[in-house]
Amino acid sequence: MKVNNAEHDDREGRAQMPDSAQDNRYPPRTVPAAVASWLLPEIPRVAQEMIDAIRHEVPAYNRPLNGAFGVALRLGVEQGLRQFMELITNPGAPQEHNAKIYRRLGQGEWHEGRGLDALQAAYRVGARVAWRQYGSVARRAGFSAEITSILAEAVFAHISGMAAESVKGYAQAQAAAATTLQRSRERLFTQLMSTTPVSRTTLEDLARQARWPLPSTAACVAIEAGNGASIELTTLPQAILASTDDTGQYLLIPDSEIHELEPVLHRVLGDKIAVIGLTVPLSDVRHSLLWARQTLQLAQRGAIPRKSLIHSTNHLCDLLLLNDEHLARQVSDRTIGVFQDMTPGQRDRLASTLLAWLTSTGRSAPEVATLLSIHPQTVRYRMHQLSKLFGERLSNPDFRFEAEAALRASALLKRAQNAGQG
Repeated sequence: MKVNNAEHDDREGRAQMPDSAQDNRYPPRTVPAAVASWLLPEIPRVAQEMIDAIRHEVPAYNRPLNGAFGVALRLGVEQGLRQFMELITNPGAPQEHNAKIYRRLGQGEWHEGRGLDALQAAYRVGARVAWRQYGSVARRAGFSAEITSILAEAVFAHISGMAAESVKGYAQAQAAAATTLQRSRERLFTQLMSTTPVSRTTLEDLARQARWPLPSTAACVAIEAGNGASIELTTLPQAILASTDDTGQYLLIPDSEIHELEPVLHRVLGDKIAVIGLTVPLSDVRHSLLWARQTLQLAQRGAIPRKSLIHSTNHLCDLLLLNDEHLARQVSDRTIGVFQDMTPGQRDRLASTLLAWLTSTGRSAPEVATLLSIHPQTVRYRMHQLSKLFGERLSNPDFRFEAEAALRASALLKRAQNAGQG
């Protein structure tokens, strides 16, 4: 075939790229269909040269062509060259089967634990080799400058399209792996939170699937639900297990990671409250979550100070006193019910004096006066009133313990009530 004949044949009807190829992957100018007859015989030689060049220039692929690697490399190269011929001679033919091959190459890179740099480099090497060989054919055949230019554009656009499909495949594998990993992590978290005993072997198997080394101790974090947007759990570091239920979002953090991850929590919480529960053995983490949620409720009610990150360990007595709020009220009413006939001011003054006396070291009037910022004589007067009310019970250790607990519980309940009214 002479170049003039090729151009004449093409004038009768140039091969058009399929609609799906009329984007950035393929140029708007089309290759004459007759050109394929010159290129087809070159496929075996071009394929081998491509493979040799890729193995020589791309370190990741410089290995024996045996097993799945060799099959995938040769298949990708040969199928790419055949597809290019098909796009010239029959541009309307379906191309999904070819796209799947290139996507599988991208997926293979992900499963091999590599990025896309090596595969992209291989595509660049392949494009250069293909054009060197096809350019030589164009010179031998006497193609015009215009057809040679169109052919060059088509070669590089075609390989760019192959690379784009591989990027899609890589992203698909990455997304599938992330989904599978997240499900494994959720299953592990569910088992750890279960009240049904789980064998160590089962936990270890789940932990391997979740890529989460089992710590000996850990703490749960309860996150305020609120009306704002939820925290994007998948953006948290791998060391954190995360889940959501009807109560809200919650996390599980290995003890060794808590301090390092606190800044992360501050950054993602926004206006929400999060409570870090007690650090406990891994088998008891459901209790850590329970205490974290109880502490969160106290903060939301105003019984304890509200701040973005709260540690349950700083509020153990509060949790103990209000673990059963109805019982706490019963203890409080029974112990300090003697104040009920007094005015609110009298009740507050005597209750604060009694609590200061109970919590002071020496229980002396000057010491209590210092705690309350009042005169010692005022303390003596109030203690005289308290002695009339309680009598010898003030000397009883059991009563003093119960009275202090009652007064503390009463203060927490009052603080929550005032916050609710505010």
